[in-house]
Amino acid sequence: MKRQLYFVYIIIFILLFCLPYQGLAEKITGTVTVKGLRSPANILVYLTNTPSISLDVTRANFVMDQKNLTFLPHILPIPVGATVQFPNNDKVDHNVFSMSRTKKFNLGSYKPGEIKTILFDKPGIVELRCDVHAEMSAYILVMKNPYWAITDAHGKFEIPDIAYLKEQGVSGVENLPAGEYFIKTWHEKLKTQKSSVVVPNNGDVSVEFDLTRGTPSVLYK
Repeated sequence: MKRQLYFVYIIIFILLFCLPYQGLAEKITGTVTVKGLRSPANILVYLTNTPSISLDVTRANFVMDQKNLTFLPHILPIPVGATVQFPNNDKVDHNVFSMSRTKKFNLGSYKPGEIKTILFDKPGIVELRCDVHAEMSAYILVMKNPYWAITDAHGKFEIPDIAYLKEQGVSGVENLPAGEYFIKTWHEKLKTQKSSVVVPNNGDVSVEFDLTRGTPSVLYK
């Protein structure tokens, strides 16, 4: 019996070293620096080519708030198929609308304390405006995959941002398999940068961007 177990262990040991190695799931981290803006925060960094993934967005809870005559957050990425809530937490009426090709809508005038919702079923950029307050603007970025992140106050990001997605009620997101990906940036006041990045078999990879003011490109071509 002991001799048989010995041969079993030998076979397992050989298989572990002889079978093709599958890359471990990892992350892409990095920092974005900017010229011409006060802060490197609220910049989208995302991957355009990723493995197909099935997301459960039935419990997603994305919110575009309205406080002090401001949309919060200024940039809100969401997966395709997600619904966004538009609560009016201000002291005045609002009228949220968009003339964007990705999603045209007009929520009409609604009072403080009310909430309206919109389903976003097509990838692309949705610019938000308020018909009552011309100074208000924001962007909903409808993404083809969950491999994106928004930079923090120091310009740092991590893809995928699994903790954030879980907070928003999105499940089924995993780290990246080893391989080559294309990574891009987006901000309405900055030129888009793109690059290729190779995620190694073991360990994370870091990417740096140095952005300047200009016109951004579309999310996807």
